[in-house]
Amino acid sequence: MTARSFAIYGKGGSGKSTIAAALSSAFADLGLRVLHIGCDPKADSSRPLLRRGRVRSVMGEAMTTRLLDASSVLVRGVKGITCVEAGGPEPGVGCAGRGISRTFELLAELGVSLASYDVVVYDVLGDVVCGGFAVPMREGHARYVAVTVSGTGMSLFAANNILRAVRRFHRNGVRLAGLIGNYHTGEAFRDRVPRFAAATGTSVLVEIPFDPQVQKAEERRATILDWRPQGATARAVRRLASRLLDLDDPPPPKPLEAEAFERFLARPRKRRRTAR
Repeated sequence: MTARSFAIYGKGGSGKSTIAAALSSAFADLGLRVLHIGCDPKADSSRPLLRRGRVRSVMGEAMTTRLLDASSVLVRGVKGITCVEAGGPEPGVGCAGRGISRTFELLAELGVSLASYDVVVYDVLGDVVCGGFAVPMREGHARYVAVTVSGTGMSLFAANNILRAVRRFHRNGVRLAGLIGNYHTGEAFRDRVPRFAAATGTSVLVEIPFDPQVQKAEERRATILDWRPQGATARAVRRLASRLLDLDDPPPPKPLEAEAFERFLARPRKRRRTAR
């Protein structure tokens, strides 16, 4: 049986890693066998899924160990979630995107079968969708792509580029699951997210309001589901997990051309009425 696979993309600082880890936790709560793969040079995606320590990155181990084995790069986290971190080269040396490509090659060489899991969650940096960071899409590892956005111009710019990549790799079987509105810095641009979804032919999977408990959970190395399981944010993540599992065959997105995107950003925002 082929694992259901979801890649969470987004601009750095969009909350994609926080959401990806929480999603893995939500899937595990459903009794699913989960593989969580961090595709970010920082190699910290799995931190909330571990009680202590951190996962040694595949690239880090490959550069320092002659005889690499699966047990050195696969770590069992909370709820039985298996965690892997791609990592990357030292700052200023090499290509981080190539590190992701090499990670998939090494996992295959080590005999790690993605099919042995029910769900695979990829946490992927989306500031630049170069060949390396597009590997989960280009090589068909991820069936569905969800994009975290906050509504700011740079967040939507990155999202629009990610949508271009999804459209390009649609022929590989990659599908856009939709957008995740994550308003972790406030809700000043909240109205832009549903408008952007409509303009690009996709939908908003879930909207997650600002919640100070998320930061507290991260400080305690926990996902929001484990820190405040009955809170509004945890409920939103569970809805997101449910919607992702119910996905079928969404149509390809329609990313905006440069001029259309600029016009979109220039459109006046709706002002929220305040009670008197």
